[in-house]
Amino acid sequence: MTLFQAKYRIESTRLQDWDYRSRGWYFVTICTHDRRPILGAVVDTEVHLSPAGFIADSQLRTLHTHYKNVCVDEHIVMPNHVHAIFMIEGDHSFSPTTRSTFPPHFNASFTSPSAGSLSAIVRSYKAGVTLKCRELGLPQTVWQPRFHDHLLRGDKVISAVREYIRSNPANWRLDAENRL
Repeated sequence: MTLFQAKYRIESTRLQDWDYRSRGWYFVTICTHDRRPILGAVVDTEVHLSPAGFIADSQLRTLHTHYKNVCVDEHIVMPNHVHAIFMIEGDHSFSPTTRSTFPPHFNASFTSPSAGSLSAIVRSYKAGVTLKCRELGLPQTVWQPRFHDHLLRGDKVISAVREYIRSNPANWRLDAENRL
């Protein structure tokens, strides 16, 4: 964290030279606010979703209807987080962007996410889940700020992450984030 205008701010965890609107496979983890288990519970290695968990799951399943170039390859809604592999189609794949639409002195850390970028997609997903939860009368804050992502490069890595997602409920009792 650095000090900016007498306030601490958290640095971006995004790859510095990567255009997150680019074609690619992205492994994303989104955690609930204070990592509370509001999305469900794991019983005997099976996830039992709460009403908020059903909303989180259905919003992931229908994400492709909101974006013509985005699909969710694999996902799991856990009690206090969501794992998903987002696939964004586009002009190029697995290479840092060499062209930038911003002037060299432009500081992109203080702007809204670019339309169609991974951050914009995740922000839209989180907002949609929150809105649907509030419509059902679920007043709690659903998500923590930010999310974790990892660019997946190659079939072996994609397959390994798919397996990790699928086995997440079976490994829940060993998870450090499982506070139950």
